[in-house]
Amino acid sequence: MKRTTRAVGFWPAALLLPLLALLAPPPCMAAGFADLETQVKQFTLPNGLTVLVLERHDAPVFSFATYVDAGGVNEVAGITGVAHMFEHMAFKGTRTVGTTDVVAETKALDAVDAAFDALFAEREKGEEADSTLLTTLAAVFKQAQDDARKLVVSNDFTKIVEENGVVDLNAGTMMDGTMYYYSLPSNRLELWARLEGDRLTQPVLREFYTERDVVQEERRSQESSPMGRVFSTWWIASFLAHPYGNGLIGHVSDLKAITRHDAETFFREHYMAKNVTLAIVGDVKVSEVQRVVTKYFSGMSDAPKPGPVRTQEPRHEAEIRVTVEEDAQPMVLLGYQIPGISSKDWSAWECLTIVAGQGRSSRLYERLVKLDKTAVQAGSGSGFPGDKYPNMFLAQAIVARGASTDTVETAMRQELDRLAKDGPTAAELQKAKRLTRASFIRGLRANSGLALQLATSQGKQGDWRKLFRYLDGIDKVTADDVRRVAAEAFREGNRSVGVLRKPA
Repeated sequence: MKRTTRAVGFWPAALLLPLLALLAPPPCMAAGFADLETQVKQFTLPNGLTVLVLERHDAPVFSFATYVDAGGVNEVAGITGVAHMFEHMAFKGTRTVGTTDVVAETKALDAVDAAFDALFAEREKGEEADSTLLTTLAAVFKQAQDDARKLVVSNDFTKIVEENGVVDLNAGTMMDGTMYYYSLPSNRLELWARLEGDRLTQPVLREFYTERDVVQEERRSQESSPMGRVFSTWWIASFLAHPYGNGLIGHVSDLKAITRHDAETFFREHYMAKNVTLAIVGDVKVSEVQRVVTKYFSGMSDAPKPGPVRTQEPRHEAEIRVTVEEDAQPMVLLGYQIPGISSKDWSAWECLTIVAGQGRSSRLYERLVKLDKTAVQAGSGSGFPGDKYPNMFLAQAIVARGASTDTVETAMRQELDRLAKDGPTAAELQKAKRLTRASFIRGLRANSGLALQLATSQGKQGDWRKLFRYLDGIDKVTADDVRRVAAEAFREGNRSVGVLRKPA
């Protein structure tokens, strides 16, 4: 069984179009699922931890999702990438899992930290750094890491859950939050509570600097293609102030400098009980869940929940354009600033996104791929790179051989302008609503999907019941609503353009 942690919000351009489906409306309630809301039970521990439970006894398994309301958007200059780093650390074990001697390991990890601090301080001197001293300090740092590694039981956390029948052991870091999730047989509920409770109360953050190198390699890999480089540059350029523009993996200089202390600080500031939601769905009883959660999660910090991000993205009044010339397949990106998920117009944007660029019958695909034959792929998405705060609607096209990026960009803009002028047809809007309904039905069939949706709705929006109101908003969207929001957003001053083209 392979466990993969993911920086969900970092999408290299070469993979963006296949992933645009992930930006489609989240699965919610539909006819036939009307009783689900009444089946969800909620309780809150004295420290503020919110727990949601839905009993489903059709199979002897359960799924859980832990949603932490902290992601890349909560990072500040100097520590970008730390949210994703902490997610990696959560699989390294705790004070009781992953070590042969936690007392000795604590001292060894302190020595690693001290050795890195000394090495980094000398490196920061730049040209004035003593090269001989740097060599010595690097050797001391390596030896300290080797000494600490001797006390580690590698992959202990993963091995324990594998031996107990885990399925879909995974995690994901997003701009708006971080999620941990997997499924186990229902007779392993207390084991789950012990392990997850330990991760949220006593993480050790062992092998931090080794894992930091892994994350740096992730960044290099994702930016190794021309499309990836253009996409990341365009993404960061598209935000003038909001931390959505920091990216998610982290700036290279920050990844080289962040420390285990930085990760510990991020944990203290964001992984308190009031900032975390647990959702458990499957063959469990609410009373038993309450017992084990109280036993193993009461040690979480009861500190106040952090406030929302203060920085707001200003209104854009001038087009932003990023143009890169490389000998690679050309690509065009168009982005427009739009409201966040709490906006009254969010449902209209969900429908607009489907009409504009979701599927082979969408406006962009029909025009660029089928009719003009100037693109081999075309699509759109909203909620990029997150949706908790005002974000971007984006459209992308991979240019066909012999076509020009100028021609493709003009056609993309024409199709979006046509939506802003005339809105969708009745048939297009009906199809968008039908696809949304089908999407949520699929999403609620599996315990894991429902647990993820419940935890996300509570953690991101503060009320899991909004999950069951989503479709009401979609049903109320009119063609004029779609036309109106398109007209507000698809203006020249609100547009950010990314172009990858061959050298002249």
